[in-house]
Amino acid sequence: MTSDYGFGTRSIHAGEEPDPSTGAHGVPIYQNATYGFDSFESLEAWRNGAPHFLYCRASNPTVQSLERKLANLEGAECAVATASGMAAISATLLHLLAGGGHLVSADDLYGESKEFFLEDLPRFGATVDLVDFTDLAAVEAAITPETRALFTEAFSNPMLTVVDLMPLGELAKRHGIPLVVDNTLLSPALLRPLEHGADIVVHSATKYLSGHGNMIGGIVCGARDTVSGIAGLLSRLGGPMSPFNAWLLLAGIKTLPLRMERHSANAMALAALIDTHPVVETVHYPGLRHHPNHDVAQRLAGGCFGGMISFALRGPEHLIGQFLDALDLPTLAVSLGETSTLIWPVTGGNLIRLSVGIEDIADLETDFASALNAIREPAPTASSNGVSDVRLDTR
Repeated sequence: MTSDYGFGTRSIHAGEEPDPSTGAHGVPIYQNATYGFDSFESLEAWRNGAPHFLYCRASNPTVQSLERKLANLEGAECAVATASGMAAISATLLHLLAGGGHLVSADDLYGESKEFFLEDLPRFGATVDLVDFTDLAAVEAAITPETRALFTEAFSNPMLTVVDLMPLGELAKRHGIPLVVDNTLLSPALLRPLEHGADIVVHSATKYLSGHGNMIGGIVCGARDTVSGIAGLLSRLGGPMSPFNAWLLLAGIKTLPLRMERHSANAMALAALIDTHPVVETVHYPGLRHHPNHDVAQRLAGGCFGGMISFALRGPEHLIGQFLDALDLPTLAVSLGETSTLIWPVTGGNLIRLSVGIEDIADLETDFASALNAIREPAPTASSNGVSDVRLDTR
């Protein structure tokens, strides 16, 4: 399907057509492990490049439909679906850094990504530098002749730092280095990084692409040659997406633009409410005008800022438990991007990560206001210089 159609239309129709065997509307789950050939001649034709499915680990009709849909929505030549978001990230970086290259990555990242970069990549001979990607000069200073990739999240998890992708992409192109962008927190409904200078886009499809918390998966989108190389490595490592998970994801993506609008609207309203409460120390949401990267976020996402908020409470850490237990609607659980609201205290401090769902905003506002009001704001403590100081380092 061409890009002449709107994003909502393509979310429904791209990559899909009635089943050629039965005419079934919608993509069936092809759960088969292997695929037969009509004759030795057809096998030889496949060996010479003719299209044919062979084995589910390498290719599958259900998964292929999903890959075509995501490539269309991200504006990419090609996509490959993976068993998880970390499979997408690890296969991409192992491919780009094969033989021991150098990675320059943003220092504000999802913790599992950072652990993979710092603990696992060096075991494969790669070197990694983590820098502030909002400081373009710092990024350029970290690049060496061995640098093979730049990696960043568009909106970071959990601090909601926003990276200006266009100048970063220009920098990457000047040095002949691919820019890899994790677009999990926004999805292509709000941001398409390839339009802003990225070369490769990765997702944890478990999150907003699915939207329903019922599958695990990842996506890599980019140029055909690059994605084909990543797909080959992924097949050999045994990390492709299962057909059933691809089928669930195909269903979830149909409502992606509608969900992202509601996630964004709810998060904007809830961030504004939380931001004004006296027991709250700091709120990180790019839609708020006082967010340090608000203007960049506005330029990238066009007024919808996604469903993720993080914030810190004033006072002792035990207040977090008091607040969480007073909430009714949010589920205390990891992950994000589901239709229901999820909340999680970040280890080691007063920071709370909030994935705002698509419930009625009046109900969310009432629930959060009640839980925040249940916390008695602690009396200010005297600092060493006699000045009241209850500010906490949320990083």
